[in-house]
Amino acid sequence: MTSPHDSAARALPRGPWHTAVYLTHPQVPSWAFTAAHAERLQRALPRIRCRLCSDRAAFRAALPEAHLALVWAFHQADFDLAPNLCVVATPSAGRDYFRVTPPAGVGMLYGRFHGRIMAETAVGMILGMCRGLLPAATTFADDPWPRQPLGALMRPLRGAHVVILGMGHIGSAIATLVKAFGARVTGLRRSPRPDERPDGFGPADRVLPVSALDAVLPETDHLVMVLPADAGTAGILDARRLALLPPHATLCNLGRGQAVDEDALVEALRQGRLAGACLDVFREEPLPAASPLRHCPNLWRLPHASAISPDYLDLFVDDLAAQLRRWPGGTA
Repeated sequence: MTSPHDSAARALPRGPWHTAVYLTHPQVPSWAFTAAHAERLQRALPRIRCRLCSDRAAFRAALPEAHLALVWAFHQADFDLAPNLCVVATPSAGRDYFRVTPPAGVGMLYGRFHGRIMAETAVGMILGMCRGLLPAATTFADDPWPRQPLGALMRPLRGAHVVILGMGHIGSAIATLVKAFGARVTGLRRSPRPDERPDGFGPADRVLPVSALDAVLPETDHLVMVLPADAGTAGILDARRLALLPPHATLCNLGRGQAVDEDALVEALRQGRLAGACLDVFREEPLPAASPLRHCPNLWRLPHASAISPDYLDLFVDDLAAQLRRWPGGTA
């Protein structure tokens, strides 16, 4: 895939950068690109000329003159309409949104700003479980004074061992925020760098290869998953690995639903072999009415919402501007 450092990358023009923008969302207003976002982007990159599109037909009509395309999902056939295209960009961090093969020289840029938002969600999930907030609001909602059973579930985050499976920019942001609560962190990634030390890491914290997962799970208090969707992550947390977690452990999944064996997770929760789970993502979305995840004890759900924030697209614009400045022809 073409990168800014690739000699074949198609340079942005010296004149205006015509930009087709099709970023709307029927459910989340903060995921809809507005004129204010266009102005913010144009202040950062004065050559940008945004054309806001309200539907796919308008977007396709804007592609022939576009040098940049900002969109949630780009189709392979769209490239045929865009002879001048240099870069396709999406706010999404997940590369599964673009299942396309771009022409030579055309770059695909993904959002790298989600960490600061999703880290707060991840820590909220952990605290909600280990400090009893979620059980109090659900499991014990009808008990007027559940001090004894609730208190038996409450554990400190301070000193706990948080394992983060997926140490990209999101996982690293989660690690940094978790460290502020005094937890010990182990991050797992495919190819850790020898000098990799996220902000706040101390002598007891570490980043290991994913091959160490089985050895780390038995000493885990909170497992946080932020993996992408690809063949290497499908079903990585299966029944065997769930059984390696101690009974007091919790699970948070904010990456992609296909990484977890959902049937095995339900069974572990029903049998009390896992203290709790918070899921933001699922194998099938929206979650089907017949899914056992809907009525599983000690399981709490978000509707793929861990990155929702009023400043979502402001952060995207700032991140995109930084990435485009490094693209050939992108320097002011």
